[in-house]
Amino acid sequence: MKKNHTRGFTIIELIIALVIISVILLVIVPAGQKATDNSRIANAVASIKAIQTAAVGWANDNGGQYTGLTFTNLTNGYLPAQFTSTATNPWNGNYSVNVNTDDPSKFDIALTNVPSASATKLTTAMTKLTEIAPTYTASSQTWSTTLQ
Repeated sequence: MKKNHTRGFTIIELIIALVIISVILLVIVPAGQKATDNSRIANAVASIKAIQTAAVGWANDNGGQYTGLTFTNLTNGYLPAQFTSTATNPWNGNYSVNVNTDDPSKFDIALTNVPSASATKLTTAMTKLTEIAPTYTASSQTWSTTLQ
């Protein structure tokens, strides 16, 4: 009597396995992307708060004025060590800090290379900290806010 041993998987079993893997990936990948974006937003908010604190320290050391305020100046003893003059924001863009041209008692912080979806979330997160609504320029992907 000859026994017929089949080895391997049938095409139906392979298709079912691929469908299950696809469904799992469809659930996991977007969740991972959302978590990454939320992490970037939280990092940016923390950085903006650190820059705000540093700018106030700069003003206190310079007669209460923001005159001469730049991101590079803040990296010289005002910002935590992880900030350098070439520090990049969470989207691999740049930070910039300048005195507000309309009101020298305020300063502007800008982040470049911020995708529009992230800019919307960042604006929502920062609205409580600012008097003037943050802005986003889509053509240059620059998000900016004015602080005092």
